[in-house]
Amino acid sequence: MFNEREMSLALAKLFELFSPSDYEAFDEEEIGYAGGLCLPEVCMALKDAVQTVYQYSVTGRYEKSFDYRGVELFNQRGCLILSDVEQMVFDEAKTTYATELWLLEDMSFAIVHCVKMKIGSEDTGYVTEYRAFKKPLEISEDLFFSPESLIEELESMCVPQWEHEATIYEL
Repeated sequence: MFNEREMSLALAKLFELFSPSDYEAFDEEEIGYAGGLCLPEVCMALKDAVQTVYQYSVTGRYEKSFDYRGVELFNQRGCLILSDVEQMVFDEAKTTYATELWLLEDMSFAIVHCVKMKIGSEDTGYVTEYRAFKKPLEISEDLFFSPESLIEELESMCVPQWEHEATIYEL
């Protein structure tokens, strides 16, 4: 389950996959444990982002839109930590192909490829997403992102807390 202790240990293990040379300017006093992040705040943000992950979904933003959810991708809930867009096309629809990092309920990390298509505006449009599980993230060779981008994503998830707009969870 998503509790602070388990999430903190999982994140610390993730940061241990990086070597000092992976950082642009490594200074152990500056970086510190788990990238220098405030783990209780990060864990609260992750808990707020937990969702059921589907292989395929369609979501409409219209009043009576057609929404669809396919088969669950992991058979457990997950939290999207990072999405690295590899290709993007803007036409009538915005189409992206990204590699994603998910933290799963069993505190493992999964690498997923996602094709997303947005049609219409943010307020009145459709979003369709197709996800394919690629592999678990277990060793440093599986990393597809820099430690700085991970820290940046995790910090950005905490902004609603800093702005006093976030839901507070008992972890």
